[in-house]
Amino acid sequence: MPGPTHAPERRPRPRERRPIEPPAMSPERRRRLQRTLIVGAVLFGLLLWVIVKAFGDGSTSAHAGEAASPTPAQKTSAPANSAPSTPSSASPSASSTSTATPSADPTTVPKSGDGKLTAVAIPGSDTERTGRTVTFNVEVEGGLGIDPARFATKVRQVLSDQRGWEPLDKIHFVAISPEKRAAGAQVDIRITLASPNLTDQLCAPLRTGGEVSCNHDGRAVINAMRWAAGVSYYDDLDAYRDYVINHEVGHGLWHQHATCPGAGQKAPIMQQQTLGLQGCTAWPWPST
Repeated sequence: MPGPTHAPERRPRPRERRPIEPPAMSPERRRRLQRTLIVGAVLFGLLLWVIVKAFGDGSTSAHAGEAASPTPAQKTSAPANSAPSTPSSASPSASSTSTATPSADPTTVPKSGDGKLTAVAIPGSDTERTGRTVTFNVEVEGGLGIDPARFATKVRQVLSDQRGWEPLDKIHFVAISPEKRAAGAQVDIRITLASPNLTDQLCAPLRTGGEVSCNHDGRAVINAMRWAAGVSYYDDLDAYRDYVINHEVGHGLWHQHATCPGAGQKAPIMQQQTLGLQGCTAWPWPST
């Protein structure tokens, strides 16, 4: 006799799941969230502003909403984005002894060069000072009408001067030749002479407006327009060149901007002297 037949078990149907709707956000919670997002955005903007303001001589942050232009000592062929203005607080400039005679470089430069940077041989030798090694090289954009060798010579003179960064920061500048650079040698600071347009590109996101110089991404960018014309606060163009090299290299050594300590005193090298002296007298050297 056949055994009993068992009917297969039926699995219970799973309950139909309804999507869980997030709880409705109360108006008060929504307002708190909006305030949190706004505060976060403001803090982020302030952080960017601090980073940008820490570097560059007269460069302004796109988020800061500032507008400042130096007053050229001579008319140049590179127009500014806005009319230059002289800050009312600027005091008469004071000349200082420079390391070289005034150059025969042109007083006007094109707004754009050829856009190509070429490493330049640096005449002379490194000093015999000891300290932490800081390597540097010199680059010049083509098509500026400025003698690259003359610029490189000036850089060497400024960095070797006893009033400069070497004795003050206990460092030793070591020049890197174009050959060593091409072979892959690394440099700590690239000192670059560039047209106003290329300066703007190399300095971005800093706002240089075709007018001023900066230090960005390991490069001390010297605006060729300022190199050629200087500013009205310096009677001595060569002394202004001392200043702009020392200032931008100073940023490469992690020095930040300073302010005038008091009327009639020498302006600190990290003061934005391109924009004005604020009662100080012009001074192009780190050591006072």
